[in-house]
Amino acid sequence: MLLLRTGVLGLLASAALLVVPAQAQDAANRAADSGNEDIVVTGRAEEPTHAEVSRQAREITETRGDLMYNPLARIEDRLCPGILGLKPEFAALMIDRIRWTGERLDMWMADDTDCSPNLIIAFVEDGQAELQRLAENNGYMFQWMDRHDRDALLAEEGPVRVWTTSMMRASNGMPLSRRENLTSPPVLQMNAAHSKIYINVREDIAQTVVLFDREKVREKTLIQLADYATMRGFAKTKPASSATAMDTILALFDENGSPPSGLTDFDQAYLRSLYDGIPNLKGMTKINGVDRELRNLREEQAEGGK
Repeated sequence: MLLLRTGVLGLLASAALLVVPAQAQDAANRAADSGNEDIVVTGRAEEPTHAEVSRQAREITETRGDLMYNPLARIEDRLCPGILGLKPEFAALMIDRIRWTGERLDMWMADDTDCSPNLIIAFVEDGQAELQRLAENNGYMFQWMDRHDRDALLAEEGPVRVWTTSMMRASNGMPLSRRENLTSPPVLQMNAAHSKIYINVREDIAQTVVLFDREKVREKTLIQLADYATMRGFAKTKPASSATAMDTILALFDENGSPPSGLTDFDQAYLRSLYDGIPNLKGMTKINGVDRELRNLREEQAEGGK
């Protein structure tokens, strides 16, 4: 997998040129007349139900198969973010933000002075064209992807594309061979593999590449871009619309709404549930745990505000 990471970095580096920093947006609109007095009414929206939280968590999860029998993918290796196409000082800010979030999730962190990036964020001229070029000239890099997923990735439109490479492992970390046909599935023998609580396999994210089209992200802040990449890189998730019941950074590129300034309470609860406990729990266990983590987070915020 080190070869894959190095190859991606080398091939994308030629396409990722230095760009100006992302522009920060104002947090609130200023009054046209400074003499006008604004009346601000604060309140607390009604708490979402468990069903609403679980439904949204499932809707943003990129998965194939039944979540009752499959785990959710997450990073089990040391986290090493890398940025291409930004000036060093701005890239460092994004990396610090991503690592800060990872540390809060108790993820295994790599030495930030010497590591091979497994979360690669690149600002390029045309992400779709870059992926097409890689597929045509370096097709071996997509060998770990199903054909359906590869075709969907290459055809995806929009300002951002996320290319995730993951692999199935046994619960003890032993790699599983790929299934080559319908008659000889991979078989792995191990002790204590039977349980009604957990399953005997896990899905490890080996590498994620997030490609931003530079001209389409200039109005986004570095924090927004870092948190969006975090939500797409720490888990297998997909973009959301602003019509979701709870705000999420995954709606950053929805033109019909006002995107949040960073990871929302829902986003944090989703990641906390995903990285809580062992990696080989059933996917639905993680999904249902988002509501619990959301309520715990709200309680922590309330206690901190006292």
